[in-house]
Amino acid sequence: MKVNSLVDAVFVLSVRSFTERIAHIRAEMARHVIDFEFVFEFDANAIPAEVLERRFAPSDMKLGHQSLVLKHLRTWQLALERNLRRVLVFEDDAVLAPDFEAQFGIAMAAADALAGPYLIYLGRGNNQHVGTRGPNRLIAGGLLPATDALVFDHEAARRRLAYLETHRITRPADWLTRETDAAVGVPHYWLAQPIVEQGSMNGQFESVLDTKRRWRGRAYSWVRYRWDAWWKRLRRDLRANEVRSR
Repeated sequence: MKVNSLVDAVFVLSVRSFTERIAHIRAEMARHVIDFEFVFEFDANAIPAEVLERRFAPSDMKLGHQSLVLKHLRTWQLALERNLRRVLVFEDDAVLAPDFEAQFGIAMAAADALAGPYLIYLGRGNNQHVGTRGPNRLIAGGLLPATDALVFDHEAARRRLAYLETHRITRPADWLTRETDAAVGVPHYWLAQPIVEQGSMNGQFESVLDTKRRWRGRAYSWVRYRWDAWWKRLRRDLRANEVRSR
C-alpha cells in the first residue's frame, strides 16, 4: 500500500544549502514512491530575532539546534492549519529500509486502533533500539531517542502547540518532544523492528549538530554504529535464549 494513502502529509526537514542531503532524501522518497513536501523555513541563518526571543529561553542551545526545533514546530503548525489527521516526518538524513512500505502499513494499522493522541518513532535512535524478535508491532512507552523519522496525529500537534504558548524552549528537538509530550499526555511508541536509520549516525553523512561525532569522523561512526548494532542484537538474543531455557 502506498505510504501517502496512510497519512495526510509527509514532510522532510532540511536546509536549503544541504545539497547532498537534499539529493539523498529525494532519492529515498523516489525509491519508495513517497510524495512529500520540504520544510525549509527557519534555516539557522534566517531565523527572525523576534521568533528566537518569543520561542526560546536562555540556554546553551546553538542556532542549528534551534533551527531544527522550529522546523519540527512548523510541522505541528501545518497539521493544525491544514487539519491533517496524521503526519509522517523525516529529517533529511533518513535511510529507509527496503521493506519500508509494508512495515509502515503494519504500523499504521496498529495506530488506527489507538485511542487518543500518539507519537510513533520509526527509527533506531543510534542503536538505542535495535528491535525485538517476532512480528512487527507497536511497543508502548519507549522514550523518544531521536527525531529522524516519526508519525504524530492532529491531537498531539494541538496539545504541543498549546503547551508551548506558555513555555519557552531550552531543549533540542528530541528532548523537547519527549518532555512536552510527557507534560500533555501524548504517549510514545516504538516499532518492534525499526524501519529507518539515521545517516548522520551510521556514517553516511557528517553530523551537523553533534560536534563529537563530527570530530571523530564518518569512518568511526560507520564502524561504531555497526558494532553497537551487532553487540546489542547479540545481547538481545542471549537474553531471549536464557528466558526460553528456564
